[in-house]
Amino acid sequence: MHEKGIETFLAVAMSRTLGKAAELLNVTQSTISYNLSELESEMGMILVDRQKGMKSIHLTPAGESFLPLALRWQEVSREIGNARNPGSAYSLTVGGSEGVNCRLLPEVYSALLEHDPPVYLRIETDPSDKLYEAVENRMLDVAITLHEENTRYVQVEPFYKEGFVVARIPFDGEDTAEFIKLSELRQDGELYIEWSSGYRLWHDHIWNPIKSFRVKVDSVGLLTSLMKHPGQWCVVPASAEVQFRRELPCAVFQRLYDSPPDLVYYKLTHRYPKSSAVPGLTIFGEMLKAKFSERKMEGKRQ
Repeated sequence: MHEKGIETFLAVAMSRTLGKAAELLNVTQSTISYNLSELESEMGMILVDRQKGMKSIHLTPAGESFLPLALRWQEVSREIGNARNPGSAYSLTVGGSEGVNCRLLPEVYSALLEHDPPVYLRIETDPSDKLYEAVENRMLDVAITLHEENTRYVQVEPFYKEGFVVARIPFDGEDTAEFIKLSELRQDGELYIEWSSGYRLWHDHIWNPIKSFRVKVDSVGLLTSLMKHPGQWCVVPASAEVQFRRELPCAVFQRLYDSPPDLVYYKLTHRYPKSSAVPGLTIFGEMLKAKFSERKMEGKRQ
């Protein structure tokens, strides 16, 4: 069986363009075309429809039928390679947004680094919309994101959700009870982050969506830098409170009577993960489950 051809076929099937497949395998497009032709000649069938002028390519019916076989062949081939060269460590490439990597996962990453045998980590910070593509192209073994999409090769699993609190700078002598009413928050004092589509819908229902935001940001770190004056406020996930207290000691934190829908975190993995990543994915999943089970229990006690 033409090993290079199968590797090329899988890269093309996942990326749907010859250019992206070439980037993924670090070869030229002509090499991609040659390897595909060699595989198709050996198989005696056309697997990829690559007509001139088409921006993206498609698998032929024969290619669609061959895809699961190619994935299984690749899996077996890698397992044979691992059996020949057994290692004493695992590796894992993890992706997340800035907030996820800096606020939600540091304890999980620390636990992975202390695991025996070692888990060698590569951590990448990307916008949420790039994470699905990276997992689908197997550039990331696992990713954590805040929005849900339906894609062919990405398995999406909700694993944790948390509520919100209002962080604000009070006026001198102002009452700071545990709960605050939405009517007590002035829109012109808000620093806005669009946490999710559900959060946006909730926000638009409460405040005038036509009115422009004075400040709209995408980073909690920016919020703590910009909040300087009494009357300024923002809505942040409960897990951001620790960072706020550290960076903005003058802020107070209150819960909303009519709070937005909880923020849901999703774990993304490929439906056919690389065999070399499976041990690391198993360990990551166990640690993720243990850590956030603890957080849920702490939230119930509070």
